[in-house]
Formats: sequence, C-alpha cells, structure tokens
Amino acid sequence: MIWEACDGPEHVCSISGSLYRLVENQEQVATTGYVDTLEEQAVLEELLDSSKPDYPTDAPNELHYLLKTPFRYPPLLWGSRFGRVHEPSLFYGGATLEATLSESAYYRFVFLLSMEAKPPKSRLNTEHTVFSVGYESERGIQLQKAPFNSYQDQLADRQHYSASQALGTSMRSANIEAFQYLSARSIEPEVCVALYTPSAFTGTEPRSMENWLCELNAEQVTFKAIQSSQIYRFSKFQFEVDGVFPTPA
Repeated sequence: MIWEACDGPEHVCSISGSLYRLVENQEQVATTGYVDTLEEQAVLEELLDSSKPDYPTDAPNELHYLLKTPFRYPPLLWGSRFGRVHEPSLFYGGATLEATLSESAYYRFVFLLSMEAKPPKSRLNTEHTVFSVGYESERGIQLQKAPFNSYQDQLADRQHYSASQALGTSMRSANIEAFQYLSARSIEPEVCVALYTPSAFTGTEPRSMENWLCELNAEQVTFKAIQSSQIYRFSKFQFEVDGVFPTPA
C-alpha cells in the first residue's frame, strides 16, 4: 500500500491555493422548455432539487451551489481517480487552467464515446462555466512531491485507478482534508487538487466565474472563453494509450 510504504502520516502538511473547475451550463436551459413563466420554472426547479441527494452535513447552507454540489452525488460507476464507488465523492479541480481543461477534455471524449447511438451532429457545442475558489487545510498531502512521487506511474495510470483509489481510501481514513497531485491527462506536468470536505474552502463563493464555449467532435475538443480570443485544443490522440482511448476503470 502506497500510504504505508511512504509513511503517510509523517507527510501531512499545510496546503493552500486556488483551484479551477469547469461545469456545463445546463439546469436552467433544461427546465425552461417545460414551463410558460419564470414562476413556473422556479417551482419546477424546486421540485427537481428536492428529488436530489442531500448535501453533506459539513456543507454550510450559505455555501455556493457550485462548491457543494460535487459532494452531493455518489461517484460514477467506476468511482474516480482517488475515490471508490462506495465512498462519498470528492471535489476535484486543477491548480491551473491548463490542468482543468486537460482533465475536462478527456471527459468530454468519455461522454462522446459512451453514447450508444450515433451523435445527432458531427460537432457538439456546449456552454460552460469555469470558476475558481480558494482552498486551505492543515491536513493536506502533496502527492507530486517525495516520497509519493516515486509512485507517479501508478497514481497517474491512464487506464487503471486501483492504486490511486486505494491511496485515496487510506488518506480519507487518516482524516486528510485536501491533497495535490499531478494530472494524468495533461501533456506537461500540471497540478490538480482534490478536497474530501467543503470545510477546506476558504470562502463560501467562487472567487471568479467565466463563461466558456466548447466544441466536441470525434477527434478534437476545443475550448474558448467568451471574453477572450485564446483557444485551447485537445486531440483524442493525446489521451490514447497504445492507440486506444482509455475508459475510466
């Protein structure tokens, strides 16, 4: 076990910084087509919200929904990089915009390739929000540094999550609140951040929010901020392993 081999408790430290996260703009668009007035839309959204899982008990009521929603839902069928399917979800983000977009681009391809039917269009255009938030914890871990970085090949395995999930369970059991790690999807080394608890946020609101556009096709993901001319492109090839796109496992 990586945690035991690295004598994990000896490397608990204070970590802090800002992280970025990209989310798709969908809830308001998804409901407006079913109602005639804004009042009806408000009622419908309230009904939909009441049918969702409860927020975690350590998420204060005043915490912005973008910050507490990731903790609300159970993990995906395969879990996550550091979370098993039976464990509460973590809040993931990138320490840089590049890390965030690299990870997001990979999951856009996962979304496209998971469609059972052929996509209705050759290009899928979606709107997103990139937001930033501060984090800080005295019970942090830096997996990108020694001694954990000697296990980097396992922690950033592009096909298998078993080693990183086992470490995630060990850190959770050790009451770690937040940790940093290297992205498994970025071309250049980029740091990502994961939080076990909303108490690691330094505030109740995002520090910044920006609207982005995304174009997805079978070979490429393109991101562009609405207020900027800069474009970020990610090819499916850069995520492949031996010519095969790896699905989370």
